[in-house]
Amino acid sequence: MAGYDRKRNCVRPVLPPPGIHERSLCANKKPIVFPFAVVEYDLLEHTPKPPHMEDWRYDPASVRFIKRLGEKEKRETLERLRDPSVNAIFGVPVISTRGHYIMAGQGKRSLGTIQPSEVSDVICETADGEWKYRLQFVDATQTTWRLTVTDLTWRYYCDSQRRAGKPPRKIAAELTRLLATSQVYLRVGLARGWDEHPDRCYLQITGVYTFPDYLQGQTFADFAP
Repeated sequence: MAGYDRKRNCVRPVLPPPGIHERSLCANKKPIVFPFAVVEYDLLEHTPKPPHMEDWRYDPASVRFIKRLGEKEKRETLERLRDPSVNAIFGVPVISTRGHYIMAGQGKRSLGTIQPSEVSDVICETADGEWKYRLQFVDATQTTWRLTVTDLTWRYYCDSQRRAGKPPRKIAAELTRLLATSQVYLRVGLARGWDEHPDRCYLQITGVYTFPDYLQGQTFADFAP
């Protein structure tokens, strides 16, 4: 989860372990933190660690929902934030060996926005007993990328389709057609290292936004299990 302040600085609110729980994204059983919501935070301490330069500790009690952007404002915001390509986001070249990543300790930022020239494939598959969702797309430099989608809303949307009995292959085909006929923006970010690769920050898709809106105004809370 991340956003932008009035000066267009990217801010990723963070908390010490165990981190931010999903229930904190809601208040009075309604979502208050979701894409294109305007939310107030009291930021306490900037805690950058390259490439995750956007991290800020915050006061959990301070979070307050202000408003939700309209469709025109959403599109204008994404256009203002748009980067020319995936490789232009991080300030260092992406390494593409068994996935796509940059090394921990390098890079000037960990989040960016691109408009793909083509989304060629939506993938729904199981790995290690869990459902994984990926997108294959081409950016403006005609580079092809295949990245895991960590966007909570996208994942919950796909999960809800499976729970309704729709075969994963059909979900993937329908979403591929939808993205092919929509104006698409993708938020691309960097994961943090883990035990197997503590020095690698792998690329992932943290947001999928379409015009028309594939969610039809709904949020992650409408698809939560």
